[in-house]
Amino acid sequence: MVRPDDEQHRALVAALREWADRVDSVPYPAKLDIDALLDRYYETRHEPPEAPAAASLVLTATADATVVAVTGEVDLACGDRLHGLLAEEIALGPRGLVVDLTGVRHCSARGVVFLHEAADRAVRAGVPFALTGCPPVVLRAIEALRLSPPLPLHRTAADAIEWLGILARLRADGATSPPPGPWPPPPRRT
Repeated sequence: MVRPDDEQHRALVAALREWADRVDSVPYPAKLDIDALLDRYYETRHEPPEAPAAASLVLTATADATVVAVTGEVDLACGDRLHGLLAEEIALGPRGLVVDLTGVRHCSARGVVFLHEAADRAVRAGVPFALTGCPPVVLRAIEALRLSPPLPLHRTAADAIEWLGILARLRADGATSPPPGPWPPPPRRT
């Protein structure tokens, strides 16, 4: 990183030099070399790395279902993108919509609400919906909010797609209510 050369920095360096001239005790040697210390400091400082995107969304559409894989953080920052993508997919009317959360590192309360709204929108549009691969951070957020109805959670995308296939066959046979998801979060024992 380049050493700044503005009035504020020059005033700070002057004050440090004045202080260093007065320092005459351990652990500082007399006449502490402020310029050498600042040079070392700026040599070891690097420009901050470019921050990775808070979340990435990858959509895979097959004949059986559409899978949206989410990685990173599900929060207000990615909420509009996630909300828009899920709304577009629901409007297209896939056989099933699976949101894979395996790569999620953080899920805010607003993120859970986005997922719940998408599930509700899918149900109203007649699109079977499922969440998969919920890491503990997502499960804690879901459990803490206690939204109703519960979100359909599955261990893997393959499990969810299989469940969505069973659900489609049941609906084709005239069933009016879906079977419960195979993996509700277990109750916490304290």
